[in-house]
Amino acid sequence: MKNYITYISICLLGTSLLIGCDDKKNGTTTDTTTNKSVETNNNSKSNADKNTSADTTNTVTTSNAPSTANSDEQTTQPSQQSTPKLTVAIINSYLFHTEPELLPNNKLFKQQKIQSSAKSNKIINYNTQGYVANYNLEGLNGEVNYDTAKYIYGMNNTKNEYDITFDSEKNILGMKNNDGDIVASSEFDEQGHLIETNLSHFAENNVIFNSKIVYENDRVELVLYNAYVPVDNKTRFPVLAQEKDIVYNANNQLEKTITKTFKLASNGDIIINDKNQQEVELTETCTYSDYNENSDWTKAVCVTSGEESKTINLTRTIEYQ
Repeated sequence: MKNYITYISICLLGTSLLIGCDDKKNGTTTDTTTNKSVETNNNSKSNADKNTSADTTNTVTTSNAPSTANSDEQTTQPSQQSTPKLTVAIINSYLFHTEPELLPNNKLFKQQKIQSSAKSNKIINYNTQGYVANYNLEGLNGEVNYDTAKYIYGMNNTKNEYDITFDSEKNILGMKNNDGDIVASSEFDEQGHLIETNLSHFAENNVIFNSKIVYENDRVELVLYNAYVPVDNKTRFPVLAQEKDIVYNANNQLEKTITKTFKLASNGDIIINDKNQQEVELTETCTYSDYNENSDWTKAVCVTSGEESKTINLTRTIEYQ
């Protein structure tokens, strides 16, 4: 299972679509093998949990940042300058292609670059409207053409092209491959927020990915991830279950992300221990600091604990519109 999860982690890089492969695993799982719902407990996202230093899987990366991040000492007060407010559609663009920790606080990005002490670089570029335009993740490339409604994705020498269905706000409603098969679909709430994304056989892999986003006061508070392998036309086997909590400070700046990857039994169910708690395989906590004048973080430290242990330092460079 360990080797297989590593494979899933690589596939997630190709579908999530951005956050990279430093440590990324996905999922909050539904076991359709037994037609039994196996979800992580949304209620576990308590205030007490938010105020503790749990561990998260941060899929952002960095170089030569300090090995500790003191967000209290290094917090900068939010900028008082007048800046364009992020629209729901722009936020949806970030969330479809990347992770919530890469969202701007209040001002549109032209480019962001994330460097890791693990010697990996990620670059994301945005068009003049603020939507994701293209990215390069260590040779993994993606490009969205809003004029031709095409999505080009893959490695340098092997790329796939997909047809995009947009709505009037340039939200991606779905994508199809050259055979006309649906490889991606999105769902939105009444306010227009992206709340669910499904990727099926995207980038020529046999894994189905699902992510669900929970909001509170228009802020992303929780993301639930699932990954499955189809058994037949009606059955899919859970292979990954994960949840990410997003914590903000009093200045509405991103303070911490806490990502838990749950242990799965041989039948795909999340393992429940003798205390009636879901067993956690990995926990990664990313703490963000060095906020700039626009209240965007520029450094982070991600600590993984559990069956693996590591610390990664992140540095974020931002160019604004």
